[in-house]
Amino acid sequence: MNKFNKYLVSFFDNLRNSTPICTIHVLEVFEQIQEGKWSKQIEACKNDLNKKKELPCFTPSGIFLKRNKLGIENYSGLICLDIDKVNDPERLKEQCKTIPWIWSTFITPSGSGLKIFVQTPSELSQFQIYEAEVARAFYTITGYLRDEKSKDLARLQFVSYDEKIYINENPILFKI
Repeated sequence: MNKFNKYLVSFFDNLRNSTPICTIHVLEVFEQIQEGKWSKQIEACKNDLNKKKELPCFTPSGIFLKRNKLGIENYSGLICLDIDKVNDPERLKEQCKTIPWIWSTFITPSGSGLKIFVQTPSELSQFQIYEAEVARAFYTITGYLRDEKSKDLARLQFVSYDEKIYINENPILFKI
């Protein structure tokens, strides 16, 4: 069995929808980000960030019947950090490749941030503890703080376009 098989997520048409359109494997989302499925929409977002609200999005923390913490059906153990206002996102992505517990990272739709994905052994009841510890460890290593709004269990993450998406084939689990 593939060690990443448990990473199923809910996929949404856009930010306004609270009911998912499907359940999809997060690796499939990453593949579509790399292949440029939404490249035209992402280019439009760089010119007008309000267009980001129209982008498809997903919930890295798992499968949700409704997009709120009570709507979770299956917790994935994935933590996603949203790092904004990065002067050189490619350089930070290169630094992320040296951190063995970072599973994946890609450039955000604005072109000036990164999404950082980390696998944890945590149970749903430990989500907040692990999310805070992952954020603290990332800050200690890189000097970048995560967006405070992105620490919500049901937080949506927008798709993007990054042909150089990083996926670590052998990440270590982040443990406290």
